[in-house]
Amino acid sequence: MEISDPFAHSVNSLGTAGFLNDLDGSKRSLEALNASGSESEVTDLLEQSKDLVDITASLNNLATKERRNPSAHSGALSASDLVHLQSVVGGTATIIEDCSMLIEALQSSLDNIAHERNAVGYAAPESQLRNQAWYEETSSSESSDGSSKTEVRSLASTLHYQITLVDPKVRVADVYGMTDVRTNPKTSEALLMNLEAKNAVAAAKAVTIHVPATTNRHFVVVRSVRTFYTGRMAEMATLKAAFKDVAHRNQEGFVIYGLSGSGKTELALEFAEEHLNNFWGIFFIDGSSRNNASGSYAEIATIGGVESNEKAAKNWLATRDLPWLLIVDNVDDDEVQLDYLLPQGTKGSILITSRNPAHKTYGNVGERFLELCLMGKQEANELILKAAEEPSPWPISVKDAASTICHALGFLPLALVHAAKAILLGMCSWTEYLTYNKRQRERIRRGRLRQRNNSALKGRLGSEEDGDNMNVFSTYEILYHGMQSSQEEKFQDAVELLHVFSYMHFQNVRLDIFTSAAINPLKEAARRKEEEEADTALRKKLSKPKPKTWTMWLRELKLALKIYLDTPPPLPAALKRPAGFSQSAFEDEVYVRFSEALSVLMKRSLIARQNSLEDRFSMHHSFMSEFRERPETSISRHSLWCQIAVTTLAKSILRPPLGETENERGMRRDLHAHIEHARRCQVAINLKQEESKSDYKHPWLLTYNTFGRLQADESARFSRVCSERGDFNEALQLQKKTLNFVIQRLGEDHPISIRLTLFVSGTLWELSRVAEATALQRRAYQVCIQSVGEDHPLTLEVTDLLGSALLLMGRWAEALTLHEKNVEEMSKLYGKDHEKTLKSIRNVARVFYRQMEYEKATELFQRAWEGMKNQLGQTHLETLICLEDLSMSYLRYEEENPDPHSEQHILESHERMKFVLEQRKERLGKEQPYTLLATLYLAQLKSAMGEHDVAENMIREGLAVAGLGQLEEVEKMFRNLAQKPQYSKASDEDGDHSDRLAALWFLIDCLEKQGKFEEALEIRGIMAAGLRDIGGHGMGSRHKIAWKLPKKVAELKEKSSNSMQGMQAGPNVPEHPEAPAGVQGVYP
Repeated sequence: MEISDPFAHSVNSLGTAGFLNDLDGSKRSLEALNASGSESEVTDLLEQSKDLVDITASLNNLATKERRNPSAHSGALSASDLVHLQSVVGGTATIIEDCSMLIEALQSSLDNIAHERNAVGYAAPESQLRNQAWYEETSSSESSDGSSKTEVRSLASTLHYQITLVDPKVRVADVYGMTDVRTNPKTSEALLMNLEAKNAVAAAKAVTIHVPATTNRHFVVVRSVRTFYTGRMAEMATLKAAFKDVAHRNQEGFVIYGLSGSGKTELALEFAEEHLNNFWGIFFIDGSSRNNASGSYAEIATIGGVESNEKAAKNWLATRDLPWLLIVDNVDDDEVQLDYLLPQGTKGSILITSRNPAHKTYGNVGERFLELCLMGKQEANELILKAAEEPSPWPISVKDAASTICHALGFLPLALVHAAKAILLGMCSWTEYLTYNKRQRERIRRGRLRQRNNSALKGRLGSEEDGDNMNVFSTYEILYHGMQSSQEEKFQDAVELLHVFSYMHFQNVRLDIFTSAAINPLKEAARRKEEEEADTALRKKLSKPKPKTWTMWLRELKLALKIYLDTPPPLPAALKRPAGFSQSAFEDEVYVRFSEALSVLMKRSLIARQNSLEDRFSMHHSFMSEFRERPETSISRHSLWCQIAVTTLAKSILRPPLGETENERGMRRDLHAHIEHARRCQVAINLKQEESKSDYKHPWLLTYNTFGRLQADESARFSRVCSERGDFNEALQLQKKTLNFVIQRLGEDHPISIRLTLFVSGTLWELSRVAEATALQRRAYQVCIQSVGEDHPLTLEVTDLLGSALLLMGRWAEALTLHEKNVEEMSKLYGKDHEKTLKSIRNVARVFYRQMEYEKATELFQRAWEGMKNQLGQTHLETLICLEDLSMSYLRYEEENPDPHSEQHILESHERMKFVLEQRKERLGKEQPYTLLATLYLAQLKSAMGEHDVAENMIREGLAVAGLGQLEEVEKMFRNLAQKPQYSKASDEDGDHSDRLAALWFLIDCLEKQGKFEEALEIRGIMAAGLRDIGGHGMGSRHKIAWKLPKKVAELKEKSSNSMQGMQAGPNVPEHPEAPAGVQGVYP
């Protein structure tokens, strides 16, 4: 009861009685004002006043009951509930007090209005407006064409948009200003300005009461949006943001561009429907041609009641003051100039759709333009399922089939709609569509072929059914025929370029592929001339040069005659050198012609530039298939264009030793995808030719891709790309085909045959098939000595490679003899600082390193690296190989004469190997074998620096070599490496391989650390037998590692004896076993 009296006091002090009397007075005044025929706002205010009277009366009844029966129910409430109830009552009293002040002000205003209306001479607002000259013009409902005679209505419409923009900002400023007015003196001034803005907005709203905003009067578009319209939410937001303020001072423009069939028109129509009431009029222009555009303008002119022509329609639009939107669709034709197609002046908003990205310059609002790309996977799936009217929820099997179709069709909306239509009409099921699509294409092609072969039907262009199918399967036929029919050079080049593109990979087509294909034959011709002159000069230095045999003369003459009579290799017209053009002039000509052709294709969105910084282009893969599989094109034409594409790619690859610049190597890396795609197309075309023999009257006229001189040249060039990316098996197959062809034509002893033999042996070497490589090199060496002599440059080149192969096979004595002799002969012919001489010096150093003659090896590696750096530059691949050898030469495996500056040398080598690895990653790619080798070498150096964890992670990540941390796993790895059969291809039958002996040595060390001393002794015996057979001339037995074996035997026997004694006393397991030596590095 202690809190009941205060509670009763609070209820009694609500003030509801007095507030209710004030409300009744204001309600009666509003009723009187409303009865006199006032505005709708008065009626709304009256209704709100009545509601407030009802609420206040309820509160007053509560207060009356409390006075009559104080706290009748308070006993049933807890103390906390009573405190809460008292707080609520107190808050209600405060609100009533504040509202009383507002009601007093409202009553005062109502009294003033009543006094004004009762005064003599009062006229209602409508009567006052009728006395104004402009009133009749603005109030007339007949003026609906948006002309200047409805200027006030236009201004009112503009006001609506401006009020919508300004009003929220004024409200926000008002709220923030109220919270800051006590702490910031400047806020008072801001509040005053904001108050003026609020008054201006209120005045503007008062004007729009009499002249409401104009809604859409004209909606003239080509068609409605399709019912299955899906997605494009982000693109729609971009459009909405661009046209957010249609009450503009200047004419607004926005451009949507992209592939044909990407949904540009559909997006524009969806925007028009969604924002219908933002524009007084929405009109549509078919911009596909000048005639169609003129017809569209004539329709607009009819709506405007002016003369039915384009000029009159443009003038009518230009004089409309109310906001209008003009959709100018499909402005793709070069003959349609947008400058003359659009209305002039500052009025209206224009939305342009086009395939031509050059039209982006006509955008001036928002982001100005929007490239409509392919649909996302989810959007595409929803589109095709909705378009096919597939009942939801969609089964997983149907969704998966739809996803497969979307991917095959490249997520292109128009193609998806066509597919959905076929499924909807029951032509095929979801899972059968792709097969159905392919069969339809083939059916049309066979029909066109029979039509051409049937003389009675030659005058016909094809059945209507075929025409319909062509429209479904090839949305770009009109564009193709338009370019083909033009006699301008750039259009003819564009057609040829389009055919070549269609047989390449759809991405990353570089312009320099074509310029290189044009210029490379000239570079190679100049190089051949230089080599002939150099060869002539070198032959003068030879002691006993051998003359060319008459049989070789005859073979060369026969080949030269065949080349002369052969048809020139098929190439696009732009790649054929005009008479009298120099190399630089021809290069400029090719660049300009292809740039213009590419521009033609880009304007039609047939291709796209991948970025603005490089001349790299892409083409939608489904369109590539469309052009490649055009039913009007015969199989023989397909074969021809595919061969042109393959020849172009091959000609863009220079024969070694040319093509070593960074840009040329980068281009060859990008070529691989194109080469693979073109070659797959060739295989498919050959199969189709074989299958379609019966459809031809003269099947013997079919062109087959037989292996001849052209194909041999292509295979040799393509093998260079495969080798550089580490695909040595494919490179080997290509090189063997070329080698066999050349030997059949020129003989085994021809220099070209010998050089090709060296290429094949080099690839075999990369595949660790050293025995096969050595056999080829031995044969080439013998042929060279017989045909050109021991000191001929070609013989020296073969000798260099043969010595390297013998080194890997463990024939160190023979390898050293060959390499030292080569250094001497190379120095005589080329000089001590020539690249070839420096390579021979490097090879001698490698032999010394294998023999653990480290000081000699490092000295020669240093000399070779410095020479290569001066001759070729520090980033050349050959220079990097020398730097790699020099760096690794400081990883030495000897105990008797350790390097006193080992730590410093290892640090220097570490930095050098980092440089080598970075350069190879950039030039060759991360997955290329030589890059991975550099990663392994860097890991070895890090291990030598004590960073074993970092080294192990590098090996695991870069080379996928697992399990270097456990001795048991390391033992297993070295046992596998020491298996002799796997070295059979890399060693002679009577010898062993140095890598196998290295694995045996590390296996001994690993077994020793595990306490397996008896097994280690057994492996020692196997290694000793291998050393006797390796090196040649007893060099294996004289190798430093052979000197260590007796010491190792003594250590193992002693440890084995101690172990046996320890077993009698109990187990002795080391707590911290050392890491195996194999983790620290690799045997030289």
